[in-house]
Amino acid sequence: MSERLYKIQLPIFLTALFGILMILEHFFQMPSVVAGFNVTMRSFVTIVSAAALMLGIIFLTIAHVRTISEKKSEWYYSIFYIVSLLITAGLGMVGVRNESFLWIYNNMTSPIGAALYSLTAFYITSAAYRVFRARNWSASILLVCGFIVLMMLIPIGAIIFPPVVPIGEWLRSFPSSAGFRGMIMGTSLGVMGLGVRVFTGRQKEHLGIREERAGGE
Repeated sequence: MSERLYKIQLPIFLTALFGILMILEHFFQMPSVVAGFNVTMRSFVTIVSAAALMLGIIFLTIAHVRTISEKKSEWYYSIFYIVSLLITAGLGMVGVRNESFLWIYNNMTSPIGAALYSLTAFYITSAAYRVFRARNWSASILLVCGFIVLMMLIPIGAIIFPPVVPIGEWLRSFPSSAGFRGMIMGTSLGVMGLGVRVFTGRQKEHLGIREERAGGE
C-alpha cells in the first residue's frame, strides 16, 4: 500500500462515505443496518472527541512542566495549574457527585467561566462604539435603528418614548430577521460548498497536507 493511498486517498474516501451516509439518513428512510452503523459512528465521534481532549490536557501539562523545569517567566503559575489539575482530576475520579468536586465546580470553575464570559461585554461595547458612528447615511441609519432597539429593550425606554416599542418590534421582526436569515443561508451554502470540496478531495487541509498542496500537488 503506497503512502499516498493510506495518507490521502483512503481518508478522503472514508470521509465521503461516512458523510454521505449521514446525509442520506437525514433526508431518507434508511435500512436498519445503515441507521445502526450511523449511530455507532456518532458514538465514535464522542469517543474521539474525549480522546482529543485528553491529548490536549497531556500536551498542555507537558508544556507547563517544561516551563517549571526551565524556570521561565511566571513559572509559578504553571505550578498552580498542575496542582489544580491533580486535585480536580483526583476528586473527579472519586465521583463527579462528590461534595468536594461539586464545591470546586460551583465556587471556582463556574465563577471563572462567568467572569471570562462577562469580559465579552467590553469587547461588544468597543465594537458597538466603532460601528455606531454616523460617518455616512448608511451608518446613520444603523445608529438610529440600533438606538431604537436598545431603547425598546430597556424598561425606561418605553416610558420615555412609548413608540420605540412597536418600531423596535418591527425592526426586529422584519429587517433584522431578514438579514439574519440571509446570513444563515450564506453560511449554509458555504458549509455545503466546503463539504463538497472535502468529499471530492479538493480540500485536504484537515489531513495535514497544506504544504503539499502549496508545493504544487
